[in-house]
Amino acid sequence: MTPEIARGVALRFLGLAALHHLVLTVLAGVYWGHRRGMTRAIDAYLAAAFATTALALATERRLLPWALVAAAVAALFVIDTVRPRNAFVFARTPRVRLVVMAGLGLFGFAYPGYSGEYPILVFSPLGVLLPPTLLVALALENTAWPESNRVLHWTVAVAGLVVAVPGLFVEGWIHAPLLAASLYAVPLLLGRGRTLEPPGGSEGGTVQELRDRMYSRWTLLPGPRDPRRRGRRRDRR
Repeated sequence: MTPEIARGVALRFLGLAALHHLVLTVLAGVYWGHRRGMTRAIDAYLAAAFATTALALATERRLLPWALVAAAVAALFVIDTVRPRNAFVFARTPRVRLVVMAGLGLFGFAYPGYSGEYPILVFSPLGVLLPPTLLVALALENTAWPESNRVLHWTVAVAGLVVAVPGLFVEGWIHAPLLAASLYAVPLLLGRGRTLEPPGGSEGGTVQELRDRMYSRWTLLPGPRDPRRRGRRRDRR
């Protein structure tokens, strides 16, 4: 991908990039209150981000192959939106991976060198060029593993390698985070990543386990009558 042509595309679509920054910021804020209900919303956003990337890249004939790559990834995210196999909950993700992927995702959010004189936190080419869009998607997929869509995860990782390796030789260090995220995904997808045990006591379990936890908690307010408890007064006749 020729840097001059890519910068020209990014500058022509500054408004689109700003819109993606706004939408992603809103999604990040809403996520904290609705974690388990956000999978489809995140999938839908990433589908839209790759779709707009494909449209932006298609305006340059020499970038048409990259536009097709973006369109293919967008189609996979559309499929996952309809029939989700991703689970963006992150309950089993080790803290180190959370921190590393959060840092890489923030770099994709503020991808430098393509916004001209405008602030990168608002106008970096997210949803316009492949490198930042792939980096954000990979950070999310790597964090979600092992509850990520394997086919989609592999596709995004391979696309990241295909974009990052030549970009590293042409533009230098700016593509190193994308290469790192892509390489990080490979051992995860080969089953060599560490995961945490599901949190116990907060959710899940059988009906009997939930009932036992409910009765084991001491509160000031009267709860449902439990015939197993001792020392309770007999029901008045």
